[in-house]
Amino acid sequence: MENKTRVKAGQFVVFTIHDKLSALSIEEVIEIIRMQPITKVPGAKDYIPGMINLRGRIIPVVDLHKRYKMPVITFTKKTRMIIVQNEGEDIGLIVDEVAMVVDIADEDIEQTLDMFNSLEKDCYLGFAKIKGQLIGILNIQKVLYPEGEEVFQNE
Repeated sequence: MENKTRVKAGQFVVFTIHDKLSALSIEEVIEIIRMQPITKVPGAKDYIPGMINLRGRIIPVVDLHKRYKMPVITFTKKTRMIIVQNEGEDIGLIVDEVAMVVDIADEDIEQTLDMFNSLEKDCYLGFAKIKGQLIGILNIQKVLYPEGEEVFQNE
């Protein structure tokens, strides 16, 4: 299925996952926090290590290394959780490091290339060229709900 969603210019939070630069629209980001203790959830998908309690809110966590089938790394002082909101749910994304917040203009955005496999193509809305670096702009919907499956269900 072809990705028809168009990336809009604006501010983006840029972060690294296994030395690759990725970004999310600042409109999707609630906050960025240091790593928190994660409580495991039996039977969860392999890329969902568990949940955190953030100021009384229970938030499921996605490890983006496992989601992208990359080698899992040891958390460092730079490891962060980006708390995003999608369809009314708060979800934590584990990233190696938050690098910067940038303004990305329309002319700096390229749509997803056909040469990528379906996982890469679905997970990215497009790519931006900033200061000579290529930054993948995540499709948060496809990252959190691959192939339309319900990963996070409110009981």
